Amino acid sequence: MRKAAIVAFATMAMAIAGTASTAIGDGNVKVVVDGNLVGSTFAASDTDSLQQLVGTMGGLSAYDKKAGKLAVEKPKVNVLLLEGVQQYKNKSIVFTNPIQGYGDKDVPRSFNAFVEIDNAPVSSELKVRLVLVGPDGKTVDRGKEWTYSTKNGTSFYFSEPFISTKLEQYGTYTLQVCMKTEKYDNYVVVGENSFTVGR
Repeated sequence: MRKAAIVAFATMAMAIAGTASTAIGDGNVKVVVDGNLVGSTFAASDTDSLQQLVGTMGGLSAYDKKAGKLAVEKPKVNVLLLEGVQQYKNKSIVFTNPIQGYGDKDVPRSFNAFVEIDNAPVSSELKVRLVLVGPDGKTVDRGKEWTYSTKNGTSFYFSEPFISTKLEQYGTYTLQVCMKTEKYDNYVVVGENSFTVGR
């Protein structure tokens, strides 16, 4: 029964378009999405497991024990990876052409990540960071930490270049979009895009 409940929650969390919350009553966590009760009930002791599950699916969650509430937020993220580089007379640099993959490793590559985010959590200090992860799961490069206020709108975009990044392995590289707010202790991967090095 517990496996079925977690599968039901996973299905619900994948479909979250905005914000969900749970109400705690007599030791149980009841999942409510847009005011509608989802058919599964969880023990309050499972809150940590639920938060880990939400995090693996790209959602942010925060448990307010005093209020008896588990808030779940799932931003929509679109990531474009572009490799064509042009510099104009005014010294501005423009990236075009989506990355199709690279044939050889150990060659410094320059590319740009264009990130569009909708339905971000409302925050005065929303933090976003890009992390390039190699085929072995280790961090290859890390972008700067961006800070945004989403009090007046939860949609925004930004771009960040990765210049002369050395890709030392064959396989799939993943650029992760990581996010957190003052309510969340750790970064959560909320979106990603990938490319392959090798034939």
